[in-house]
Amino acid sequence: MSVTMPTVAIIGAQWGDEGKGKITDYLAEGAEAVVRFQGGNNAGHTIVVGENVFKLHLLPSGVLRPGKLAVIGNGVVVNVQDMEEEIRQIEDAGLSIDGLRISDRAHLIMNYHKKLDGAEEVYRGKRAVGTTKKGIGPCYQDKIARIGFRVGDLLEPELIREKASYVVPMKKDIMKLMGAEECQCTNESFSDRLIGWGEKYGKYVCDTSVLVNEIIDRDGCVLFEGAQGVMLDIDHGTYPYVTSSSTVGGGICSGSGVAPNKIQKVVGCLKAYTTRVGEGPFVTELTGEEELELQKKGGEFGVTTGRGRRCGWLDLVVAEHAARLCGITSWAVTKLDVLNDYDYIKVCVAYEIDGEQVKHFPASVAKLERAKPVYVELPGWKGWQESEEVLQQGFDSLPENMKSYIKFIEDYTHIPADIISVGPDRHETIDRTGGAWWN
Repeated sequence: MSVTMPTVAIIGAQWGDEGKGKITDYLAEGAEAVVRFQGGNNAGHTIVVGENVFKLHLLPSGVLRPGKLAVIGNGVVVNVQDMEEEIRQIEDAGLSIDGLRISDRAHLIMNYHKKLDGAEEVYRGKRAVGTTKKGIGPCYQDKIARIGFRVGDLLEPELIREKASYVVPMKKDIMKLMGAEECQCTNESFSDRLIGWGEKYGKYVCDTSVLVNEIIDRDGCVLFEGAQGVMLDIDHGTYPYVTSSSTVGGGICSGSGVAPNKIQKVVGCLKAYTTRVGEGPFVTELTGEEELELQKKGGEFGVTTGRGRRCGWLDLVVAEHAARLCGITSWAVTKLDVLNDYDYIKVCVAYEIDGEQVKHFPASVAKLERAKPVYVELPGWKGWQESEEVLQQGFDSLPENMKSYIKFIEDYTHIPADIISVGPDRHETIDRTGGAWWN
């Protein structure tokens, strides 16, 4: 089957927090539907629309675009209580969530998942992963163990009561064993809560695979929104310091029910420097005042956790890893404005491990902990300030050293940087395609 209108996917090319929310919001203008396909409310997107600042964790960024479908796919795990808070935030700003659709196959996060998440971190001790303690991992564990509750279950009260009769006691026993705070719910109160959710949100529940494929097959435009980043992928990231879902391009298909041949363009969101939250190796990480300066300039504090993000120079070994795994066709380079005050900017092009230069990201955490970055130093664009005139004139009006920095990324990865972001607002975006994403 030929598809004449493109689908576009946005993937985080680092450890998350690359600015995917803004890029998704920007590209969503031309899309009919925006689809999330993995993760849960451990993700965090900050989107600035005029005077309003929205901090979304679960809802697709496209929910802020009137008339768009905002789809939560089957690969997402859903915390209904947190979703309610996000819905309230949006409705308080005078916007509607009429376009929200939730897969009947998506799994539900329960309070016992969150309690077990914290208890597991305690058990790991010094090898704690640094999770957000949102219950994401334990929810995915239940999915694989085939004892999870799915969104579609909310529409079947008898099924809920039957499953609760054995799942709730089981979880209470496990929490007691793990030393976690015990849930006070009974089988009846647990079931009643879920049935209430079904009554309230059932109108948004459907087979989203059918919905999304129908849009694509009639040449509609669909935008797939990734959460976290490639380096947090359960298989290809810095395991075990990763998330519990597939954040790479292949996760789009399994997490949304769309075949691989229907994914046409993949935008890798690449921050102009590197950050990560939580534990795990980070080869280009800065320390001391140098890190604090970059953290402050970039406002690098987690939307979900509030924790200060670890900061370092751009790592093109990571970018190559992401490009290869995801089939990235374009870069969206973000937060270039954060580097405005630097005389020189470093870029990592290889690792030195045990006396050898390595250009492909290794699986071994032990090797990564021994790795030293091999840097190229590029001149900065100190003192430059973005203006309306620059934004109107486009890429050519950017400082020569900034353009050289972008070209260095393009030459190393052999991928064009089609979107350049020089600020948090929608309009602070330079689109080198001329807006031809949906042609």
